[in-house]
Amino acid sequence: MLLTAPLTLATVHDIKALSGDVWQVLLKPIEPYPFEAGQYTELRIPGFEHLYFTIGSAPHMACVELHVQGDSETNTRLINHLRQQGSVQLAAAAGSCVLSALPASSAPLLLVASGTGFSQVKAVVEDQLQRQAKRPIFIYWTSYRLNQLYMLDKAEQWADQYPHVHIAALISEHSHWDDKHQMLVQSILADHADVGQCQALTCGSPEMVYNLLDTLSEHGFRADQMISDVFAFAPRAAIPKPTPGQEPA
Repeated sequence: MLLTAPLTLATVHDIKALSGDVWQVLLKPIEPYPFEAGQYTELRIPGFEHLYFTIGSAPHMACVELHVQGDSETNTRLINHLRQQGSVQLAAAAGSCVLSALPASSAPLLLVASGTGFSQVKAVVEDQLQRQAKRPIFIYWTSYRLNQLYMLDKAEQWADQYPHVHIAALISEHSHWDDKHQMLVQSILADHADVGQCQALTCGSPEMVYNLLDTLSEHGFRADQMISDVFAFAPRAAIPKPTPGQEPA
């Protein structure tokens, strides 16, 4: 008989509007809610489907933090629901995009995110800082507009406070996808003369992740040193070829 993992009730601790039409949602589980930095959760609410969100807080923190993009009807309804109800059921944390999936290493860690993919980066960085890990961390956060980098001040604060943490905010307003991709690759290669010594966690569209993997591999990066949720939910064979004019996130 297939057993279903129990749900965990969490109260709504806070909901805050950030820039770029992003909401920061803090949920406080009423009992221990185990997860690894980089995993995601599902909100179980009648009348809603597919409410999957990367957890943006480290496991040692009291609240489960979510970053919700507010420019959709579903997410707007979700925010209103959470405000009115004050609690929500969380499914067990899932996902294998965690540092324990990579070989233990002190090599530079590249954390690459687009948009609200920063939630995964935030969880990993805060977990590493709490563990007092000293491996070099290089954050590359891409966006089309500055206001979409909704927690840039926090990332810059990490970089100011910790000499082993570095942040590159990559804005490509009015640029095409190819320009944005080249800007990201050039920034990484400028920071790392031997990218083959690096490990990477990437969070963005399948096109972004696979293009970055392929381009870095041409410069010596080892494919087995990159982790991403994309590898599980959008295997390369299932990715349709983009039609002319499409621009991935």
